[in-house]
Amino acid sequence: MKYNNILNKYPIFENLDNSKIENFSKKIKLINFQSNEIIIQEGEEGNSILFLFEGNISISKALTLITNKTEDGDNREKELIKLNSNKHKVSLGEISLFNIDKKRSAKVKAITKCIIGRLDFNDLFEICEQNNEIGYKVMKNLGKIITNHLIDSNHKVLKLTTAFSLLMNK
Repeated sequence: MKYNNILNKYPIFENLDNSKIENFSKKIKLINFQSNEIIIQEGEEGNSILFLFEGNISISKALTLITNKTEDGDNREKELIKLNSNKHKVSLGEISLFNIDKKRSAKVKAITKCIIGRLDFNDLFEICEQNNEIGYKVMKNLGKIITNHLIDSNHKVLKLTTAFSLLMNK
């Protein structure tokens, strides 16, 4: 895979040398996405971690909770962030790795042509089980990534509740 030399820049592989990262790079499959193509659909079952190798993406989330069983729900979304492969070494899908129902928590859309690396959860776990040192470091890194997502979400909720509270007190 031509992206072997940059995998060590992704947080999931922090503190792993290139020979250990190679265990994962052998299993990563490259997928091309065109502009405006959906890479991850919120709510779908996830079975892989994805790596943004080339291109720009947009990550968005539904603005409403699904409260009924019908399909005519509100489909408004809020764009959370735009990411560029030149500035961000981002992986996607960590939350569904540990989520009981394996559901994707956000929508990811290609803004430009993108090259995405796909590492199936089964391959990830197999490598981690075969080598406890690799497994420990990768799971520790995943814990950091998910914790950072949680802290960021908590800050956003605090901002929203503060703004809502100020509006209600007027």
